[in-house]
Amino acid sequence: MHWTYCDTATFSGRELQKAYEALSSSRKAYIDRLRQQKDKIRSLTGELLVQRLLKEHYGVENATLHRAENGQPYLLDCDLCVSITHCEDKIACAVSREPVGIDLEKIRPINLKLCRHVCVSEEKAYVFGDYPENQVGDCQDRKVLERFFEIWTAKEAYFKKCGTGITDLKSVNILALPRQIHRLGDYILQIL
Repeated sequence: MHWTYCDTATFSGRELQKAYEALSSSRKAYIDRLRQQKDKIRSLTGELLVQRLLKEHYGVENATLHRAENGQPYLLDCDLCVSITHCEDKIACAVSREPVGIDLEKIRPINLKLCRHVCVSEEKAYVFGDYPENQVGDCQDRKVLERFFEIWTAKEAYFKKCGTGITDLKSVNILALPRQIHRLGDYILQIL
């Protein structure tokens, strides 16, 4: 399994235009339907990152990236699995011979009442540690927020790997699963 990430400014407008021109008509139509220019740039940046990983690590050139009806990306021309994520202007992708899921989130203050809907009891204990759970409103505690986003990104990566889309977040205890955790400045990236 190989992964990479970058900022959307990594590729020039010329590189993005060239990537767009090389797309299949269905991928062009998908990108053309995106309303925001930043979403088009994110999509093309993800495309370029996938192509880079395929070429550098698997010797595959010009594989066609498609999206299933549920939005999950897949490669038509080879037997590799792919996952792509973005957060703000950061894009990350993973390519593997086995199903893979990747997610990236910025650590930021949030209302931790969300934990009740996301976390099983072991995950809640991990997130809060010594922090009083009865003070779960808007949280500013960096360690608690890092642990929450660690759980959140792992769950999103898990459901991407499964290919089901996010269903019941409390149906899986992420702490029991093997995963890769990467802290990238103010971001947490997880791969399952």
